[in-house]
Amino acid sequence: MYCKVITASRSSGIGNGLTYEAQGDETVGTAVRVPLRKTLVEGIVVALQEQREQEEYDLRKIQETMDQSPLLSEAQIRTAQWMSEYYLTTLRQSLGVWLPPPPWSRVLPKDIIGYSLVERHAEMLRGKKQIEIVEYLMGKDWVSQEELRMVAGATQDMLRTLKKKGVVKEEKRKEETARPSKVSPILELPKLSPAQEAAHEFIIRDPKPALLFGVTASGKTEIYAQLIADTINQGKQAILLVPEILLTEHSISRFERLLKREAISIVHSKLTEKERRDEWKRIRSGAVSLVIGSRSALFSPLQKLGLILIDEEHEWTYKNEQMPRYHARETAEALARFSGARLLLGSATPSLESWSRAKSGTYNLVRLPTRFEDRPLPTVKIVDLVDTKFGKLYPFSPLLIESIHQCLARREQAVLFLNRRGMASSLLCLKCRRRVICAESQLPFTVHHTSHGRPYLLDHSTGLIAEVPPKCPHCESTELRPVGAGTQKIEFLLQSLFPKARIIRADRDTMQDPEEMRGILRRMRDHQADILLGTQAVVKGLDLPQVTLAAVLIADLGLSLPHFRAGERVFQLLTQLTGRSGRSKPGEVIIQTFRPDAPEVIAASKHETEKFLNDELKLRIYGEYPPATHMIRFILRGSDAEKHARRLFMDVQKAIAVEKCEVKAYVAPTFFGGSKEWHVLLRGTSPRTLLRHLDLSDVFIDIDPTETL
Repeated sequence: MYCKVITASRSSGIGNGLTYEAQGDETVGTAVRVPLRKTLVEGIVVALQEQREQEEYDLRKIQETMDQSPLLSEAQIRTAQWMSEYYLTTLRQSLGVWLPPPPWSRVLPKDIIGYSLVERHAEMLRGKKQIEIVEYLMGKDWVSQEELRMVAGATQDMLRTLKKKGVVKEEKRKEETARPSKVSPILELPKLSPAQEAAHEFIIRDPKPALLFGVTASGKTEIYAQLIADTINQGKQAILLVPEILLTEHSISRFERLLKREAISIVHSKLTEKERRDEWKRIRSGAVSLVIGSRSALFSPLQKLGLILIDEEHEWTYKNEQMPRYHARETAEALARFSGARLLLGSATPSLESWSRAKSGTYNLVRLPTRFEDRPLPTVKIVDLVDTKFGKLYPFSPLLIESIHQCLARREQAVLFLNRRGMASSLLCLKCRRRVICAESQLPFTVHHTSHGRPYLLDHSTGLIAEVPPKCPHCESTELRPVGAGTQKIEFLLQSLFPKARIIRADRDTMQDPEEMRGILRRMRDHQADILLGTQAVVKGLDLPQVTLAAVLIADLGLSLPHFRAGERVFQLLTQLTGRSGRSKPGEVIIQTFRPDAPEVIAASKHETEKFLNDELKLRIYGEYPPATHMIRFILRGSDAEKHARRLFMDVQKAIAVEKCEVKAYVAPTFFGGSKEWHVLLRGTSPRTLLRHLDLSDVFIDIDPTETL
């Protein structure tokens, strides 16, 4: 028998594993120690083979099986292999997201030295301490050395003496890990409405992946809770993915009513390395019934996975932008398939990818078309910012100011959304309603002022500084206006307009930790605040019963970006915002925009999600963009990135001619973290067919990118 082993070594050329002769007790997922060059290294068995692939060289043997219980299940190993093949990474890279950093021995049960009583001979005992040790051991099967030291005051010399006399016996045992409770962790089952019950029955009737398409406040979370309870009652475990770390705190309170807290594990990137390792061990032990977290929680080592839930499945944060560049949705599909687990995706504004699969029958489509208890959706008003008189109060329109006054007078709460931090703004043409953009990055310039008050333009992605143009570069109109403001500036204006209001600002400048989000939600629910102002964190999935007014201060941020997903993302944000208002009382939403006729704005104001999705899907098919086609992005960095990119682009053109396939290719510079890099983008029905013709050395490959040129 032979084993394919992925080693902890990062040596190039062995990222897809080495073959070793087995000892005989290895299984897929087993942690082992193997010889590599002149040293022993840790590894994990990813495949067993009856025969060798090549016979011309001698194989070395596995030296040690580190633990009989596999580190990862066979389904998890198969998913890692799928990731390696689909996302074009080494198997070591794809396994890296499943395992804590090496050495992996740190997550295995340790050998603990302990003692048991052989026989008690009073004449053999000398002194009070030896008597106390023997008396403590009486009636016990085995006691660890540490426990004897803490309780009976046993030193190593004392125990060595008793062992030499034959009074005690020394024995190594594996440390005890947390074990599954024999008592069900379920505390309180959710109460489902008839509509929710019908949706639940529809989901469990068919094992096929399902898309739960429910309007905001329709009660998707209650269906999640019921499915989790079903899974646990079947002796299995569940994963709930949320799009942001901050939203894990919002999820905890709901599911702590469902399950005992010790049965829940919270996984996110803010955990320290030790905390992450401890949670990993606890999950692997079987003591956890539900894992909640951002996309990395998908790789939790649950041994009896029965359910994967992806909440707000449309969010772009489910795409990892580091190697391996996986998408949680596609990877969850593979994991569910290999594990025999159920997969449910939920959203009020599904992604075009999931909507397309639901329309084609790849996913079951489950609808919740009305709010819980048939509560009405909020009324939506659109404010045209071009025709609005602001004075010094921009971007607060008179209608918005009056609505906030009325909301506060009723002792209710308001949520204000702006997709920008700080004090900055951009330059807009009031005639063609387009922003002045940087030619290099194709992103809007930000308006800044010198210490003398003179305005200038700055592109934060490239660092490029430019003069304010006298007229619009697009239509040559002279009607240019600095528009937009950051949350910091809005907070100052709110304080001056509503001096008695209690205001909370929630953005990346004020929230660095999930615990801070929990505090904000607690203050809002306890009515210790009146206005919640923030960026995207205040839009996504928050259930705040006292909020009756929600407003987007400037809805256009993103509409002008040259990106095929721009309209979809703006629509999702606007629709999600409307969902924050009127969840227990009649609500109102105000959308302020320079483009009141934009399809995204109109559809969001009329709650026409399905119509927007169908129309947008037609546009994608016509324009040959995903999900109608596939994309691959090649990323090139370094001093010769441009030369390398242009050479690769020419090779792509030759490969297209050879394969005679319908693939379009583009090459352009872009900016990442302030530094320039070059991208080559392939878009078409079968771009993978070109890969065998290309030299992709020193090229980062991004399959199904969410970003484009």
